[in-house]
Amino acid sequence: MSVPDTTTFTLQDVVTEVNPTTDDLVDCFSDAIASYFNSAYEGSKDQLLNFRDYGSQNAFTAFLSNTSSPRNPCSLTSSNATFYHTGSGTFPAVNDTVYSDLGTTPLFAGGRRQFNSNGSGSGTYTVNSSGVVTSIGSC
Repeated sequence: MSVPDTTTFTLQDVVTEVNPTTDDLVDCFSDAIASYFNSAYEGSKDQLLNFRDYGSQNAFTAFLSNTSSPRNPCSLTSSNATFYHTGSGTFPAVNDTVYSDLGTTPLFAGGRRQFNSNGSGSGTYTVNSSGVVTSIGSC
């Protein structure tokens, strides 16, 4: 969950998201993660509205995927690992970014991979060299 992208959120919304040592605005800024601020609103980080949309750009969804980009990704049934994507669906969609960890390392050089549900293939996704999904396929 993130701080709402509105002007009507409360300090309690921020406290819930940041989980500061003490429940005051100063400590929220001290304990906040810099990359979670929306750059359009972060300002000087001295007022509640600087937390508008805080955390939304770092909401990731975990999914299983094969760890290599084989010639036929649907034939690979082992070598699965947890990856993360920026979309809200169970699996990545076109224009989501896929990461090999929680948002700091985009999936290495492009290729087509299989995403999995409980270890069985559910479909494929192709990422470009920046880790952005360019297409979705089926197995």
